[in-house]
Amino acid sequence: MNIGFLDRRIVIQSASRTADVYGQTVPSWSTYATVWAALDNKSASSAVLQEQETTTNRVTWRVRSSTETRAVTPKYRISYGGDIYNILAVQEVGRKHELHFITERVVSE
Repeated sequence: MNIGFLDRRIVIQSASRTADVYGQTVPSWSTYATVWAALDNKSASSAVLQEQETTTNRVTWRVRSSTETRAVTPKYRISYGGDIYNILAVQEVGRKHELHFITERVVSE
């Protein structure tokens, strides 16, 4: 892998729980790792489901394999440029040289 292509800094976030002002635990996200990545594939599609138009933006992120990145599962998410991407799948490429995170952009309405 040519590391010169890893030109985007992404934040991998893990789910956690924090206490609110009333002492109740609420779900939140915390930074797990910040890594360099390449934006490989980008695709978009739209469909009408139950009389509502939905848009799906799929993005594949390529990162170097490390002990931190190999621990990432679809329970994590990626933050980049103010957008949030849910991880759908993690694919190992080669002999532990790189990983592909297949993600879907979260669109807030």
